[in-house]
Amino acid sequence: MKMQRMYRIAAILLFAAIALAVPQFAQAANTAAGVSISNQATVNYTVGTVPQTAVPGNTVTFVVDRVIYLTVTKQSDVTSAPSSTFQAIQFIVSNMSNTAMRFALSPVSKATNTWTLTTPNIYRDNNNSGAWDAGDTLYATAGTFGDIASGATLTVLIVGDIPAGLTNGVVAGYDLLAQAVDAGTLTVSTQTAGTKTLANLGLVMTIFGDAAGSAVGDVLHDGKHSASGTFTATAAGLTVTKSAVVYSDPINLVSVNAKAIPGAVITYTATVTNAAGAANATNVAITDDLSAMIGAGNIAFKTAFDDGVAPSPCAAGSGIVVNNVCKTNTGDADGADFTANKVTVSGLTVNQGTSTTIKFQVVVQ
Repeated sequence: MKMQRMYRIAAILLFAAIALAVPQFAQAANTAAGVSISNQATVNYTVGTVPQTAVPGNTVTFVVDRVIYLTVTKQSDVTSAPSSTFQAIQFIVSNMSNTAMRFALSPVSKATNTWTLTTPNIYRDNNNSGAWDAGDTLYATAGTFGDIASGATLTVLIVGDIPAGLTNGVVAGYDLLAQAVDAGTLTVSTQTAGTKTLANLGLVMTIFGDAAGSAVGDVLHDGKHSASGTFTATAAGLTVTKSAVVYSDPINLVSVNAKAIPGAVITYTATVTNAAGAANATNVAITDDLSAMIGAGNIAFKTAFDDGVAPSPCAAGSGIVVNNVCKTNTGDADGADFTANKVTVSGLTVNQGTSTTIKFQVVVQ
């Protein structure tokens, strides 16, 4: 009877210890896996009023089991222009297990994505900047970053290039999926089947305690965790339209009856528009190649713009008007040129929801 009672007491203590440990495994002060915990029940009693010698029970020893609990937390999202390179989303992978672990890491493109990163990779964010730089370490295997101690974290980046040609506002979502790997190995961690009993108190068993993650198939208690971030393309919505009107001819001069006959002056207008809500466009350049028609003798560039509307008439040598400002035709700092029979205007900024207008004239030969 005494022995059965002591076993019952030991079992109660064992299950109480396990029950206390499990809800707190997310804390950094977890008892390490493999630590031996011993205790002994002692019976004190009296016979009548006389204290008797205490009766010690047997010592029960068990080792603390291994609970694997990892979390992935997204720190940032990215908004970048098409053709941007080395764009990064930052994640923190936390080892809340009661043992050192490694992590197998992978970037997972969402099935709903309409576009994907070019050359997506994972890097360790060595300076915790949140952006990729040349000092960051490229992930290859679960051993690349070594063992991550219990309670420690790993800061990583999903890094990739934004493809060219994307429209404004399109989004690609990516999950960072982390899977537990046994320390010092490349072996994916597995749970131990069965229950902790008196028969296996000395065995270090393994249980998964992770939550379900964002990636498809990342379920509760699977030794994995994941979080999701987004890459959003911010693109300009530029369109260009060109029109031509006959300003004057040698017969009707400047009138509503002007015709495109030899000697007539034709006003060309090119309008560059950036859609509302798009990204602002910088370093915009527009080129209008007149070389074929000039080479054929059909038209000639008019070097002094005049369409009867301010700011015209422009001075001699100023044949291009940009946003109602006369510009010289030569290669100077005003960004407007007529060279090699091409009209070129460069260095423009066209903010979202605005337009830029360029005008020049030719004479029909």
